[in-house]
Amino acid sequence: MGLAATMLLAAACGGGGGEKGSKTDPYSPDAVVSIAFRKTNVEAAKGSQFVNITAPGSWKISSSASWLKASKDEGSGNATISVSYEENTSSSPRTATLTLVCPGKTATATLTQSGKEGPAPSTDATSPGWLELPALQTGTGHKFVYHNLSGKNQRSFSYDWSSSDLVANWVAYPLNKSLIGSGGRTDNWDYDPKLTTSEQPTLFSAYKGSYDRGHQLPSADRLTYAENVKTFYFTNMTPQMNAFNGKIWATAESMVRGWATTCDTLYVVTGCIVKGSTKKAYDNNGKAVTVPVAYYKAVLRYMKGSTLGYSGYMGLAMYFEHKSYSYSNISRTNTEIVMSIDDLEKKIGLDLFPNLERVAGKSVSDQVEAENPSSVSYWW
Repeated sequence: MGLAATMLLAAACGGGGGEKGSKTDPYSPDAVVSIAFRKTNVEAAKGSQFVNITAPGSWKISSSASWLKASKDEGSGNATISVSYEENTSSSPRTATLTLVCPGKTATATLTQSGKEGPAPSTDATSPGWLELPALQTGTGHKFVYHNLSGKNQRSFSYDWSSSDLVANWVAYPLNKSLIGSGGRTDNWDYDPKLTTSEQPTLFSAYKGSYDRGHQLPSADRLTYAENVKTFYFTNMTPQMNAFNGKIWATAESMVRGWATTCDTLYVVTGCIVKGSTKKAYDNNGKAVTVPVAYYKAVLRYMKGSTLGYSGYMGLAMYFEHKSYSYSNISRTNTEIVMSIDDLEKKIGLDLFPNLERVAGKSVSDQVEAENPSSVSYWW
């Protein structure tokens, strides 16, 4: 998650001094009061963070919930204080508001904490607030599922499951050096415990026919044992042509992994297109699985303090027809594959990073999604 402020009210407050009529004059209409969390969404585990306060004079602060506490409840002038929050033992997310009060004036900031097992599915396009999530969809062919990191109240990856096509429409996940970890490929093929066996294919061996079990979340993106085994869940597989999976798709996976090691976090959406498909592969029990007609990857890079992109964010998208390519290199000049996030969204009909606007603002979000990655040397 990036830095974000949830609110912001400008107000005059009492106390302090300053030249009359200036922003430091607490009685001036231009005097500014604000309070902002460094992070507005946190995991279920207990923790703490800093809160920024802007005020020209004396202030008091209060919390709407007992589980969120400020390190001090009064002060004067601009300040940075800490707040602590208790573990959320409920399965549902919860919110609490801090209120900053000056004589007759207030400013507020709201914190959202995930439920213990992660947030519940929602039709809200920005819920549960993770930057890598596309807009969530409901109805036939869409079931939102997520997995936490083993032993932690932190998400590892999420996906949108189609029980009729027996593939994930997309898999979304954060990626950096820490999340990649170290270890090897487990090949521990198994059912996903989050779904019934009847909802997913059986793929202890490859699809019947000429298709590989192609990962959407690559095995090499989660190398610690406990996380790598999850990449071999049958729900993470799609039927891929070997000449696609082992060549240009493998190149794209390697490029994404390389970018993730040079930033704070890379937010990734990997997806497949099943609409218009007339081909089926078959699992080990003979169940039909839709063969995608195309695949895509969209990435949102964040690097605090970076001069690249906009407020530390930049993005890139790639689209691939599901076919045998005569090449494996992905060139910046290949506009059939490399494109802006906006262009990919138009192509697939999905809002890919709706939470970026909430975190960084509309102007930043619009610029990041519209930027042509072919003109940005970082990607190449």
